[in-house]
Order: sequence, then C-alpha cells, then structure tokens
Amino acid sequence: RPDFIADMRGAASVAHLYGRQLVAAESLTSIMNPWAHTPADLQPMIDAEFASGINRPVIHTSVHQPVDDKVPGMSLHVFGQYFTRHDTWSEMAKPWIDYIARNSFLLQQGKNVADVAYFYGEEPPIGLQAQKGYPTDVPKQYAYDFISPYDVLNALKVEGSELVSVGGARYQVLYLGGSSSDFISLPILQRMAQLVEEGATLVGKAPTTSPSLGDDSAAFSALVARLWSGEGTTAVGKGRVIASDDVESALGTLGVAPDFAVAGAAPVQFVHRRLADGDLYYVANRGTAGEFEARFRVSGKAPAIWRADSGAIEPASYRIEGEETIVPLAMADRESYFVLFRDTATEPARTVAKVEFTPVAEVNGPWQVSFQPGRGAPEQIELAQLQSLAEHVEPGVKYFSGVASYRQTIDVTAAQPGKPLLLDLGAVGDVAEVLVNGQSAGIAWKAPYRVDIGPLVRQGSNQLEIRVANLWVNRLIGDVQPGAKKVAYTTVKTYLPTAPLLPSGLMGPVKLLSSK
Repeated sequence: RPDFIADMRGAASVAHLYGRQLVAAESLTSIMNPWAHTPADLQPMIDAEFASGINRPVIHTSVHQPVDDKVPGMSLHVFGQYFTRHDTWSEMAKPWIDYIARNSFLLQQGKNVADVAYFYGEEPPIGLQAQKGYPTDVPKQYAYDFISPYDVLNALKVEGSELVSVGGARYQVLYLGGSSSDFISLPILQRMAQLVEEGATLVGKAPTTSPSLGDDSAAFSALVARLWSGEGTTAVGKGRVIASDDVESALGTLGVAPDFAVAGAAPVQFVHRRLADGDLYYVANRGTAGEFEARFRVSGKAPAIWRADSGAIEPASYRIEGEETIVPLAMADRESYFVLFRDTATEPARTVAKVEFTPVAEVNGPWQVSFQPGRGAPEQIELAQLQSLAEHVEPGVKYFSGVASYRQTIDVTAAQPGKPLLLDLGAVGDVAEVLVNGQSAGIAWKAPYRVDIGPLVRQGSNQLEIRVANLWVNRLIGDVQPGAKKVAYTTVKTYLPTAPLLPSGLMGPVKLLSSK
C-alpha cells in the first residue's frame, strides 16, 4: 500500500532531520492467510521497509503459546505473520533472522545521505496524501526526505548553499512537491524566502494562493512575484529559485550528479549512508533478475559487496570516471545487498572474475523419507523420484505439514579440498536444512536453494540428509476434509476443504555444482 510506504519514509525522514539513529516499524503484518508465509515470501516485504528507511523492524506478531500439544496454536485472531515457536519452520529460522539483523545493523551505521528536502504541503500528512497513490514526482536517482511545514519553520538553516537540519542532515535543494504545494501560507513562504536569501535553492512552481483566510493576499502575491520573477531561474539574495516541477533536472543544472543511477529502467531502489571512513549503499532489486551498470557518486574508493543473506564479503569490479564509480551489478529476482566504498582504490579500474558453478552430478532416487511424528503421516515412505508431497495418494503424506527428512547416499568424486561444492536442491517447499555425514552444512530459505557442502564431504560415500519444512496450510486443509481426523489446533477458522494445496517437500532436481 502506497500510504504505508509513505508513512515509513515519513518516519525515516523525521529521524534524519532530527538526528535519530533508529527508525522502527511494525513489520510483516498479514491479515488472513494464516500460517502461509515463508521467509522467501517475506523477504521482498522486509526489503521494501529497508529501502524506505526503516532500520529496526518489529515483527508482527508472536502470540504466546502456553502448551506444546496444540499446534500451531493461538493467534491474534486473523492477524499475523504468525511467527511463533509452533510454526513448522521455526527451528530453521535463524538464517532469516540473521538476514534481518545484518541489514538492520548496517542501515543503522553513519548518517543518511539525501539531496532533496521534499516539502509535501500544509494540508494532509504525507501518509494520507499517498492513499490516492505515492507521489510520482519524487526523484529516483537522488535520495529525498519528506519535509513538513513545522520542519521548514524550525528545523532548517543554510550553510553555504546547503540546507542543514538541526540533526545534521544536509540537502542540496528544497523542493515544492506534489499538488499540495499549490497552496502555501504566508509565514511558510516567508521562511522559504529567507532560506533562499541566505543561499538555499528552492525548486518548484509558484504557489497559486494561501490556504489561510488570515493572510495578507497582497503581501503573498508580492512575495510570489519576487521569488518567481522569471520563467526559469530567479536569483534571490545569495540563493535562487528554479521554476520547475522536475527536481532531477534542476539538480542537474546545479551540477549535482545523481547519487545512484542504473542503466535502463531497472527497478532498483537505494539507501545511501555516509560513514566516517567511506560510503555504504543498500541496493534492492524490486523486479526480475538482471545485469546492469550502476553509477555511484563516489570516487577514490574500491567497492565491495556485502551480502546480508550469507554474511559473505567480496570485492567488486569497478571503473572510476571523474567523481563517479561505475560498478557492474548482477541481481537475482528481488535480491538486495550492500555496496561498500571504504578501501582506497589503488587503480582506476578493476575486473573481478565471476565464480561460475556448473553441474557435475545429479542425485537421483530412490529417497527414504521420514516424517515428523504426531503430524498424521506414516513413519517412513520411499520415493522413486522427487515430487511434491501434496501430489501423493496417501492422505497423511498429501496433507502433511512439518519437517520431512530425505535421506540418500551420495558418492562424491568432484570434491576438491578448499573449494566449494554446492548442493543445489532445485524446487523446495519451503525451507531446507542440509546435513552431510550427520553435520549441518546450512539452511536454504530462498531461491536458489543451495548449500555449500564442500567442507563436510569426503571422497567416496557420504550420508546425505535434507530436512524440509513446509507450511501449516496443507495440514489445515486436510483437517477439514470429510471424515478427517484432526491433527492441528487453531483458535480461528482457517481454510476451506476446497482450498488449493501448496507444493511441499523436496521437489528437486538435486544436483552437485562445482566452481570454475
């Protein structure tokens, strides 16, 4: 919902203006769809929060579960995200929580960088305005903060040509955004004129009138005429007024390069944090996979990629052109990571070879599959080939919800000491932990479902176990089938017997991948 996005951006703007480091938000709230969310489903939602300036998510909701024999148990009526210890994947949740924690920690570092102070008018708050749609005139290649009338009057001063807030935020321009700025009261306009006279740049079309019946209309008209005396740029005192509703073009005429720009129309959002020893960019792909060049307004620093999902840190290719650094980025569907500029660049360009993984073997059946006890499924079955458990003829398997363990013996000849050997699980419903010779190699919670088993495998025979947790949905549907013996317990009604089952379990194909 655009008004939720605007509310988050508004809260973050207040934090930036007044020097607050933490920006919290109720997060991942769902209505209906009980127990139907995996970490992979939730990741684009939490990324949208991070891209909107949130850096302390508060997960909604984790209802108290007083007993262990009634699962999934109690809920806050129809409101979730139903994140409790009785969720099927709760014991595999650590990598997901690590992902949230790492993103939050990095986004709490340094100070936010924004070039545009976006004045949204004196009428409804920005969240209410956005109920009709998010503002379409916000900049894409420059960061911005929403500014209220109170902020204009009390929170801004001028240093040189920059607007500086009481909390240390610095802006290149004050922008009259949206249609709400057609109406500006005389005290606000007078304060804007004072800021311009002291050296600030005001961008926007001239307001038409004051919304106040108490304002002096003649004084209002005279001030508008002085600030917008020409079609283009009007010099006023030490500053200027640019009569334009295109703030990005206005910044370009001032010689302010885009802070972050990607080739083409790639839907990548960014947050820029200025550190004591460099610059940190959070980049979030809001669309499908792609490769594109990104331009960062940083020079003299070599970039590194920091990945919150794995904790991995790796050098990135780059080339420096003037005051910008161009970094080729490859991003999967809905992927996000950080680009950190901290190390001094010792050369104007660098190319880092990609690590490519190719299949070296496929792990085929038969698979021995055992099921979490007390969930209505048989103790064990054998699958000649992998398929969704929801397609099985046995009702206890078809409607199973919980952890299913797939076992297989694999003969490894491709392993090379010190090099990664990835186990690609193919399609998974929904979260999987991989164990090799009884030791955990890791948990895969989003596509591509891959785990590095290189440190644990030995040449020759290895015992492989893949523990897969699916959602509660199938069991809840199974419980309302005619004549079914109920397994689950909830305090609210959930799904109809005709509701579609979700793909569940390990569906593969399972492959071993080696790097070049």
